[in-house]
Formats: sequence, structure tokens, C-alpha cells
Amino acid sequence: MKYLLLLLSLSIFPILGISQQTLTLEDAISIALKNNYDILLAENSVMQADNNQSIYNSGYLPTLTGTGNATYANNNAKLTNQAGAQTEISGIEATQLNGSVALNYVLFNGGSRKYNFDRLKNQYELSSATKKIQIENTLIDVYTTFFNVARNQEQKNTLIEAYDISKERLDRVIAQQKYGQKTSLDVLNAKVDANADSITLLSLTVQLENNIRNLNFLLGRDISTLFEVSNEVVLEENLTYEGLLEQLKSDNNQLKQIAINQAISEQTLKINQAGWLPSVTSSVGYGINYSDNGPAGFFAIQQSNGFNAGLSLSWNIFDGGATKVNVQNAQIAIQNQELNAKKLSLNLENQLASFWAEYNTQKVIIQNEETNVKISNQNFLKSKELFNLGKITSLEYRQAQLNLINNKLNLLNATYNAKLAELQLKRFAGLLLN
Repeated sequence: MKYLLLLLSLSIFPILGISQQTLTLEDAISIALKNNYDILLAENSVMQADNNQSIYNSGYLPTLTGTGNATYANNNAKLTNQAGAQTEISGIEATQLNGSVALNYVLFNGGSRKYNFDRLKNQYELSSATKKIQIENTLIDVYTTFFNVARNQEQKNTLIEAYDISKERLDRVIAQQKYGQKTSLDVLNAKVDANADSITLLSLTVQLENNIRNLNFLLGRDISTLFEVSNEVVLEENLTYEGLLEQLKSDNNQLKQIAINQAISEQTLKINQAGWLPSVTSSVGYGINYSDNGPAGFFAIQQSNGFNAGLSLSWNIFDGGATKVNVQNAQIAIQNQELNAKKLSLNLENQLASFWAEYNTQKVIIQNEETNVKISNQNFLKSKELFNLGKITSLEYRQAQLNLINNKLNLLNATYNAKLAELQLKRFAGLLLN
């Protein structure tokens, strides 16, 4: 018992004794949106997709290539003319200089350039939708952990109150034993109950500390930061299932994401079909050539410069069937996206209905538990009065205490469970980011 009291003092009083920051839900959301690592990674993915959809990555701009080279030679030559006379020349120096600039542009490649550019734009939209989904997931985690901290704070206050009552009861029973009003069995029962309450309080304290660390992690800050959270929970009363379902069909980000994936699959099909069509490329160039052939050459110096232009046509008439296979696979991918869209839509509606049932069930429980708390509190106060007068047993007093504790905890759980279910409903309806 003394060991448990020491543990409780070490785990409870440092937290309670230090003046801590009060973290509101709005502050937690604001910090998470700025610092959460998953959100920051999603933002970088959007930036990459934005770069990819640039005109510089589209294939619509021409390419300009410059080339140049220079060579030098120093040779010895033995020359024999038609009459058989020979001439030897040593140290023949020859120099060649060449340079050119070429402009190339693809005039037509079966339309794959256009479809690929459109696909890059859709991939940017996809990354934006994925970022919104990541933000929703992070916000749900922050909401859940924040309200778990709030729940634990309220539970802790209730359990501290229960523990104080148990200690008071133990002191009273020990005093009554001295005057022969209670037996050693009553004292042992009171010690066991106080011990059980201390263990429960200690476990809850550890759970609270873990949730505080988890929330700090989600906020992207030092996990040892101490804080309290505001405990206010307000349920939104104007939610309707029909309205949420309509919002889900029009605003759910997962459905938007899969619609973009469908568009990307259709563009991939067109890109593959472009493999059956020819490609036409144009080129324009300007070149300079200079050669110093030395005394052994037919011409001592040669120079040339000028423009050149051309068109080239390429057509992969038969590629072994690779394009055919790619087109078939792209068509299957489109069918898969259609099936995934139907599956996701049904799954989201199923989850919406489940959370709607949970939301309404918890609201009913809240109403019932509010009544139960009032009744059990009256019963406890009456039982405490009778116990002090010696008219009821210690066990009867303990049962009244347990009823009050359980009803308070049940009310807390129902309140926070209803709020979390409400947030999930808003998430599926695409309203969470609002």
C-alpha cells in the first residue's frame, strides 16, 4: 500500500503541481497542419507533381542541340606519282574544325504527347486529392488523441475523487475498529478497495501520459512537452443521414481520388494506342566546317557553312505485338478502376451508416447516463450519511461508490465516443476540412 502511494505521488503530483499550457483543439489543429510530418511529405509530393505538369516536361517544346569538334594531326608522308617518282614530306600538319546547331521538333507522334501531358495534369490533381486525404487522416488522429487526452483528464479527476473517498473510508473504518464498531475484516476490505482504486488511478495516469506523448508526436513537437487540454465537448445537432450521404457522393475525397485514377487509366490507354500511328519529326540546322589539309592534300584548305532542314517519318509497322498487349492491359486497368469505384462507394456508404448508428447510440447513452449519474450521486450521498451513522455496512457503501464512479465514467466515454463518431461522419462526407 505504501509502495502504491509512493508511485501515485511520483506520477500524479508532478503533473498536477506544474503550471501547464492549456491546449485548445483549434491550436492543436493549427500546429498539426504546420508541423505534422505526414502532411509535410504530402505537400512535397504535390510540389513534385506540379513540376511534372510543367510545359518543360510536356514534349511540346523543341530541342536545340549544339555540337563541335576539333582535330589536329602531324604525319610523315611518302608520295609516289604516276611516273614512279617519290617524294617524302615530314611534319605534315592537318587541322579540322566543325560546329553545328540543330533545332528538332516532333510534329506528330500519334497524339501520345497530348495524352501524356493531360495525364501529368491529372497526376497533379491526384497528388492534391491524396494530400487532402492525408490531412483528413492526420486530423482524425489529432482529434482522436486530443479527445482521448481530455477523456483521460476527466477520468483521472473522477478516479482521484474515488481514491480520496476510499482513503477516507479506510481511515474511518480503522478508527471505528478501535472502538469495537468494525472488525478486522472490515479494515481488510477497506484496504483492498483503496488499493484497487490506487492501481486503477496509476494505470490511468500512465495511459494519460502516453496519449500526451502521442499527441505531441502528431503535432510534430518535442514529445516531452507538458500540457493540459480543454475538456469542452459540443455535439452538432443538425446532422442528418440523408444530408451526409448526399455530401459523401459529391465531396468525399476518396471518391474524387478514384475518379482521377479512372481518367489517368483512360489516358494511359490512348497513349498505348498511339503506338500504332507514325511519328513525324522536323529538324533545322546550321553548320560550319573548316579543314587545313597541309601540303599533302588535294586541297590545302576546305571551308563550308550553311543551313539544312529536313523531315523524318518513322512508323513501327509491327513491334511483335507489344503495343497490342499494352492496349489490352490498359483496357483491363480501366475496368478495374470502374470496379474499384463501385466497391469504394459501397464501402464508404457502409462505414457512414455504421458511424451514424454509433453516433445516435452514444447520444442515447449520454441521456441515460446523465440520469444515472444524478441518481447514483444522490444514492452515494445518502449511503455515505448512513455509513457514517453505522446503519449500512462498508460493502454497501463501497457498492454505492462504485455505482457512482462507473456511471460517471460511462457518461464520459459516451460523450467522447459520440464526438469521435461525429467527426468520422464529417470525414466521410468531405466536411472535415471545412
